[in-house]
Amino acid sequence: MDRVSVICNAYDTPGSIPYEEVERFYSSLGREIDVFLPWDEDVMATSNRKEVEIITNPQSEWVKGLRLVLAKIRDLKAAPKDWVASVSDEEFTQAAKEIWSPILFDDGKTTSATEHIATADDEAGKTKLSFWDDLKQKIHKEVVHTLEIEHIVVSDESSASAQTRKRVAAIVDDILQKQPNLQFSRDQRTRFSSELLDEILGLGPLEVLMRDPAVTEIMVNAFDKIFIEQKGKLTLTKYKFRNNDQVVQVIKRIVAPLGRRIDESVPLVDARLKDGSRVNAIIAPLAVSGPTLTIRRFSQKPFGPEDYYRFGTISPECMAFIEKCVRIRKNIIVCGGTGTGKTTFLNAISGYIADDERIITVEDTAELRLQQPHWVSLESRPPNVEGKGAVTIQDLVKNCLRMRPDRIVVGECRGGEALDMLQAMNTGHEGSLTTIHANTPRDGLSRLEAMCMQTGVDLPVYVIREMISSAVNMIVQLSRFSDGSRKVTYITEMHGQKDGEIQSTDLFRYVQTGVDENGKVQGVFAPTGQLPTFFDDFAAKGQPVDKEIFLKNAIPLDENGEPDKLAVQRLQQAQQQAKSRQVPPAPPAAPAQH
Repeated sequence: MDRVSVICNAYDTPGSIPYEEVERFYSSLGREIDVFLPWDEDVMATSNRKEVEIITNPQSEWVKGLRLVLAKIRDLKAAPKDWVASVSDEEFTQAAKEIWSPILFDDGKTTSATEHIATADDEAGKTKLSFWDDLKQKIHKEVVHTLEIEHIVVSDESSASAQTRKRVAAIVDDILQKQPNLQFSRDQRTRFSSELLDEILGLGPLEVLMRDPAVTEIMVNAFDKIFIEQKGKLTLTKYKFRNNDQVVQVIKRIVAPLGRRIDESVPLVDARLKDGSRVNAIIAPLAVSGPTLTIRRFSQKPFGPEDYYRFGTISPECMAFIEKCVRIRKNIIVCGGTGTGKTTFLNAISGYIADDERIITVEDTAELRLQQPHWVSLESRPPNVEGKGAVTIQDLVKNCLRMRPDRIVVGECRGGEALDMLQAMNTGHEGSLTTIHANTPRDGLSRLEAMCMQTGVDLPVYVIREMISSAVNMIVQLSRFSDGSRKVTYITEMHGQKDGEIQSTDLFRYVQTGVDENGKVQGVFAPTGQLPTFFDDFAAKGQPVDKEIFLKNAIPLDENGEPDKLAVQRLQQAQQQAKSRQVPPAPPAAPAQH
């Protein structure tokens, strides 16, 4: 046992025996575990790609643990390479050079693996930079110096210029050529240059994620913890910033072109990227664990009805009804929690507004991208350094009334602007649209009441409820489910008051019936059998609606407003049988040969 070093690999694998138990077992044998190597799914993925982990992910916790192992035997000579490897000689040389280099921490000592991992040097920002990042910082400074000499200004506009990127790439390549004893393979050189260009011209490690259309949200919780959302699921990525300062620099690069700032006096900011992505950033002293950045991305191509049918977000009957409501100028509120897709859905149904109508959108951060030609987009403005010059959503909604709008679309009502929005809906601006945060239609009405009270205008509750009941025609509720899918769960009509309470009727519901073996949510969209009180308006305004969409396969509601379970089961069975009877379409005929 004296010639054996005990290494605990993948000590924190989910569902495994706690590493304390393993430690106690070896302690009973009079041995200590020398190093704990963490669980890392990227190690296997890298191996399967026939790549060298220490080069591909030099800052991963697994590689750091491996270097601690080798630090204990660094005086030994590496075995000669006398076997056939799947990596090139250059890659092998670079990996050996990296992995056998002496390990020194800030105190100049080689501490135990358990102690080193527990101290989490990276989180404190005190770990020495790897060779890769050290070289990157060095060359970054040289590139900036060269750009200054050549009077090349790297601005938000020029960063998108292919010519600027080409010139900066040439400068980087030239500097790399002059580095002594630099043994990079072709792939390593390409990767290094790409990462450095992303730092100089873009958003650093986030650029790779921004280029992936499948990534819908990027969340930087700390400089070394970057999460993404893909298909509704959150995942921790392998990408990292060097330190907190680099995160702050990226945030400043985002907000500076918009005339906004972020510092200790203004430690949080909302902004947007050129592609329309919404950005929220918060730094110290408000962000205790370091600067935090959230980027919510939107599809380059706005979603249409066919996309929502494909995603299973809504049924064709429900969408057809919403389309008719928009066309006959009904006031609609889209409700939902955070991340349910309210803004995207609002953008989609705004497409049903006629091209000859003047539309004015009001947003805190401009996100809506309407396709109509007669569209004006307004965006609020935060106060300047002196605390002056702020223009709120409420100010813009009031100003809208002087701009002769046919439709007013407010990206999100959060405060006192709700009262001005209701007044606009009640004074000749029918067909207005907005969103609010709420988990059910009834919660949405309560939130609307509360927001109206935030204006400082002392209105009785019954007056506010009267305004809401007369202004709001429809609430469309969006919800996010356990499998990451988003669905329209309620389409609810508002129709007057009774005994001081706003009356509402669910016209369509989505009822979840279970979860399949793959974790995918199962359920049915169905009408409740109730006709909207304004049903006759459709025919009167030239937008007839088939009454059957409200009655066919209807699911009655009980006295508590809950769907009848037997009716839901029958409808689900009928839909499954109809689906199984469908004959797959014949393949397209081969093109004629000429």
